[in-house]
Amino acid sequence: MNSDRNDAAFTHTIEAAGSCLNCRHALPRLVDCAPAYFEQGSIRCGHCGEQVDLWQAALNNAARLSIVPAWALANLGAGKTNLVIPIESAKHQEIDLCRHGVPADAKILARNYTGQGDEVTAVEWHGNSPPLRFPGTVLRLMGVPLGEGPLPRTGRVAIAVVWIRGDDSDAWPYLTTAFEAAAAREYAPSIVFAQSAVEISIMPIIKQRLRRHAAADRVENFMKDSLAYSHALNAVLPYMSAELGAPRMPDAVRGALNKMRKKRNDVIHEGDKVAAVTAEDAMEGLCAAAFGFEYMRYVGPILLEKAK
Repeated sequence: MNSDRNDAAFTHTIEAAGSCLNCRHALPRLVDCAPAYFEQGSIRCGHCGEQVDLWQAALNNAARLSIVPAWALANLGAGKTNLVIPIESAKHQEIDLCRHGVPADAKILARNYTGQGDEVTAVEWHGNSPPLRFPGTVLRLMGVPLGEGPLPRTGRVAIAVVWIRGDDSDAWPYLTTAFEAAAAREYAPSIVFAQSAVEISIMPIIKQRLRRHAAADRVENFMKDSLAYSHALNAVLPYMSAELGAPRMPDAVRGALNKMRKKRNDVIHEGDKVAAVTAEDAMEGLCAAAFGFEYMRYVGPILLEKAK
């Protein structure tokens, strides 16, 4: 068995929230640049210096790449790693992605293997029961010769992997599942989980703030029986943000979240067919969910701190 010796002929890992609308240079990852966007309404491109509408930059790239949904996710909070590795035919080789920039807690969303030239390509090696979801961060590959010629032989294989980091947030597993579903072209469940991620991000913040001024049982009943997600998103959250001097959720993000909510309700309540949710719908919804999640990560501590 050959092991990964970090001898890639080429390796490149990127996490970016789209690209600059002016110069097309990659922007920082969403978690890093979202706070500046929420505060200022734009971010400065580190390459050309232009002010960039981060929402539009991420959405444009995701929509453009929606024909290959896994690649589109790399603009919405996922990462993408590209390698070119020499692989010998008929040899098992393990590629530890952590040695190529992938976090140890990452979940693999998609991968692709392409032989460079006509020498060798690679296929995944697994037991009799292949897992439905990719486990861990180690690729187990077998070199396969292409065409006629002497054996064994070695050729370069390009590997592209899309992944998403781990996170301690209660809402993160729902967002991760939404990304997984979209990568598998299962768009209806993708938007269902995407909305759940945002809802789980918003509701506990509202509950904690209300419990500072009302009895816990009253708040619990209000949250369960009276406060719909739509009212929380469009009335309570904007009121709290304005009242406490925190930046409001951008209208474009809130509008896209409302659009996703309606589509999600079609799926859940009206039995809408999976085909009714397009790749473009899913990418816009996931973009909204990613921005909504980051907004709550940013504004939540501000609201709770100022509520004391």
